[in-house]
Amino acid sequence: MNNKKTFVLVHGAWEWPWSWSHTEKFLTEAGHSVVSVELPGHGDDTTPIAELSLDVYANKIGEELNKIEEKVILVAHSFGGMSASKIAEQMPHKIEKLVFIASAIPYEGKNMIEILEADEWSQLLENIIFSDDKSWASVKEEALLNVIFTGATQEQIDVIKPKLAKEATAPFFETVETTEANFGSIAKGYIECLEDKVMSPKTQRLMQEVAGIKDVIQLQSGHVPLETFPKELSEALITISK
Repeated sequence: MNNKKTFVLVHGAWEWPWSWSHTEKFLTEAGHSVVSVELPGHGDDTTPIAELSLDVYANKIGEELNKIEEKVILVAHSFGGMSASKIAEQMPHKIEKLVFIASAIPYEGKNMIEILEADEWSQLLENIIFSDDKSWASVKEEALLNVIFTGATQEQIDVIKPKLAKEATAPFFETVETTEANFGSIAKGYIECLEDKVMSPKTQRLMQEVAGIKDVIQLQSGHVPLETFPKELSEALITISK
């Protein structure tokens, strides 16, 4: 039996494939193949903010899936769970397992903002700074260390901060529809972050329950283990992919 997997990694808001670099290193050293998706408008991609949507994000993930012959382990972090769920609904035949990391999962027709508003323990919305025209958002500097990258050092924040993208706001207000026949047919796992201040553990568990996810691994980490606990995260991904 071949235990080597192909992991397709989808980053969350404000981030880009660089965020996965340490996790990717551990996965490849263990013999697995890794593709880190660069969502439009992030990293080196210069798609204008006005053109960004969940459809655009999902289509980019779909393009990457179509380049790979075998089924993949599709991994989504945070807001990446919305676009990953959208493409999973469209292309369930390409996915061996869908794994969420401290991630949003569509439920009850809620968009991302509504999911966060329903999470009384989340500290994200109060720390978002909107542009004058409300088309994109950034995060208060003090929240990078205290809310989002909990567990990171100031030195790590100093490296991360200049790399963060302007995040288009329109996709936060879009919903994702899923069906049992497609999205529901895919095996799923969830890596829960117990010290998360962006997506509280209680909300993570609510979404696991709604999605029928029983395969769960807990990490004693904040919201972004891909940068603060990459070794532990890679080990969890390998375990949950089996």
